[in-house]
Amino acid sequence: MRHTQLIGALLTALIQWGAIAEAAAETYTVQPGDILGAIAIQHGVTVADMREWNAIDGDVIRVGQELQIRSGGRSSGYLSYTVASGDTVGGIAEAHGVAIVDVVGWNSDLDPDRINVGQTLRIRRQGRGVRRVEYEVQSGDFLGRIAERHRVSVADLVSWNSGLDPDQIRIGQVLVMMIEGPEVASTSVGRAYDGRLVNGELLPPHRAYSIRDEVRAWGTNETVSAILDVFDHMTSRFDDLPRLEIHDLSREEGGSISDHRSHQSGRDADIGYYHAGCRRECSYRSVDPSDFDRERNWEVLSYWIDNGLVDYAFVDYSYQQVLYDWLRERGVSGTDLGRWFQYPHGRDAARGIIRHEPNHRDHMHVRFACDRSDPECR
Repeated sequence: MRHTQLIGALLTALIQWGAIAEAAAETYTVQPGDILGAIAIQHGVTVADMREWNAIDGDVIRVGQELQIRSGGRSSGYLSYTVASGDTVGGIAEAHGVAIVDVVGWNSDLDPDRINVGQTLRIRRQGRGVRRVEYEVQSGDFLGRIAERHRVSVADLVSWNSGLDPDQIRIGQVLVMMIEGPEVASTSVGRAYDGRLVNGELLPPHRAYSIRDEVRAWGTNETVSAILDVFDHMTSRFDDLPRLEIHDLSREEGGSISDHRSHQSGRDADIGYYHAGCRRECSYRSVDPSDFDRERNWEVLSYWIDNGLVDYAFVDYSYQQVLYDWLRERGVSGTDLGRWFQYPHGRDAARGIIRHEPNHRDHMHVRFACDRSDPECR
């Protein structure tokens, strides 16, 4: 018995040692131009993690310095996924476009052969890099407004800019930001129905949607971010969220695309609706207004509207009525309803962000706004 216990203790110690070694296994050598915030984003961890692991006080690092990058930090680049009935590690990995070994590596206590409903897994968001952006402070700017405009946090700005006083910025001051997306930014040239896409980005996989055709799944960096962000939000907001189907965005270089007059400049996206009765996936089909999932569909639309990300969302008039009446019953003001909806002013009224277009009973067509940094976008 004592011999068995000794072997067990030795195995436990070896496993624990291996876990510690794995946690500190990666070393990053600081390159010219690196800043601590950018390195943290690239490795899916926080600046606080980097400071703790490397005994750094502040944000000063030097070229050639070796930094420890560990797994299991308070990550900023990971999604939380709650295991649902019928899930397998292989299925979860496939849904997120990652390998099973990656899922196991990101979750140190995971037994890939035994997962439980309700268990939370960390999944690293795939398919995107990070690029350095320099912003010159303009008259009337304050840090909160700059952060909101670039969809980052004030804490991020402070971490990326050593010595920055968040209460004292000056006109002409240059701030560094690390924005998620490819190294070379995209450009939406011209109009959605007469334009093209330069340096387009392919929409990466996500557990909350499926992509019909990758040839038609290209958009601007901002369009891709808006879609990823809303589905991250939906997975955190709703349990057992079914997948939606995403059909067409644009082609890699934009321009004319069959079956569409628009979708030419990387700012349009056709996305299915949530409806009653769908469990693991909501099929791309027309549904009766009584089966239209008001709460989930409005959560998607309102996320984009509240964050100023869309110019228009084309939704069948009958579904507009369903949403309008539901929101009015919940006490939403007439002013807000009038700003959001074309309904009840008729299918041809040029009013509201949400408008009717024929053949939109099986999907919403979202036109995302031009980014402020994109002067050729119309």
